[in-house]
Amino acid sequence: MNKTALIDELIAESRALYDRKLIHAAGGNTSVRDGDFVWITQTGAELGKLTEDKIVKVDLQGTVLEGKAPSKEMAMHLAMYRARENARAVVHVHPTYSIAYSTLIGPESNDAVPPYTMAFYVRAGRVPMIPYHPSGSHALHEGVEALAPVHHAILLRQHGLIVAGPDMSTAIGVVEEVEQCCQIAVVTGRKGEPLTEKQCREIDTTLRRSWPDVS
Repeated sequence: MNKTALIDELIAESRALYDRKLIHAAGGNTSVRDGDFVWITQTGAELGKLTEDKIVKVDLQGTVLEGKAPSKEMAMHLAMYRARENARAVVHVHPTYSIAYSTLIGPESNDAVPPYTMAFYVRAGRVPMIPYHPSGSHALHEGVEALAPVHHAILLRQHGLIVAGPDMSTAIGVVEEVEQCCQIAVVTGRKGEPLTEKQCREIDTTLRRSWPDVS
């Protein structure tokens, strides 16, 4: 995909995140990878009103090549790209139910979101949660970096989600699956019956994937 198409996709899908109420106000940030470079939203950019002049070009070390100041969450995006060869898009959003659910469970887990649907487990797999860290902090970025080689979707306690995918549409689809399962958990008082371990193992076998031991 050429530069114009990548930026057009970033703008359109970022606006879609706002329209779907997966972000609010000026929250969240998005990016797409273009070879050895990344196009990422500018700090403070409103994704619902995103325009090309609010997009910044950086290299994989975070050096700004075009534009103004990138999102203060840039390090999380770059950690995902460096750890995941197939990642071509990263979205960081603040979905209501995902955040609500994160406040109801313990501070950290490598398998935090119950797999209430097959679609969720196929698309997202095991979704870990890291403890609360201030937005933009080094500790937050370190937490994401530690999990990025294994997990493409990570729940951030009292903050939101970060998801990497082969394109924006796929990444957003994962966000929606996670948000739906978190909504189910909240509205059922966490009493719903998720897929069994056997059912999850069967899906993992079909997809030829494995996970580290849960802790």
